[in-house]
Amino acid sequence: MIVGMGDTVLAGPVEFSPAEIAAIVAVLIGLFVVVTAPGWAVLGIAAARRRRTRRDVRVWPAAVGGCLGGIVVSGMVCAAVGGLWDGGGSSVAVVAVLLSWATCWALAAMVRPGPAPRDDTPAHVPEGWGR
Repeated sequence: MIVGMGDTVLAGPVEFSPAEIAAIVAVLIGLFVVVTAPGWAVLGIAAARRRRTRRDVRVWPAAVGGCLGGIVVSGMVCAAVGGLWDGGGSSVAVVAVLLSWATCWALAAMVRPGPAPRDDTPAHVPEGWGR
C-alpha cells in the first residue's frame, strides 16, 4: 500500500495522558462558560439590582449567586436540548445555546426589583435625645 499526501495511518490506538485530558476538559468548560455568558451574566446583574433595591450594602453575593445559578440553568437546558435532539450536529448546539440564553433572560425578568422598602421615619424628626 502506498501512502500519499493527506493519508494518515495510525500505528495503534491514540492515547492521552491525564494532563492532556484535563486540558481538553478545561478548554471545553471554558468554551461553555464564554458561549453562555450573555444568559448567566444578565441573571447575575438582575440579582444584584434586586439586592441593591432592597438597600443592602453587599450586592456581590447576589451577583455571584445569580451568575452561578445561570450557569447551572444553561447547562441543564443545553443538556436537555442535546438529549432530546440527537444527531443534529452544530445546529443542535446553536439551538441549545439560544434556548439557554432565553431561559436565563426569562429568569432575570422574574427576578426584577420590586418596590423599594419604605422608610417610616419622618425626615423632620431629629435622631437622638430629641425624639
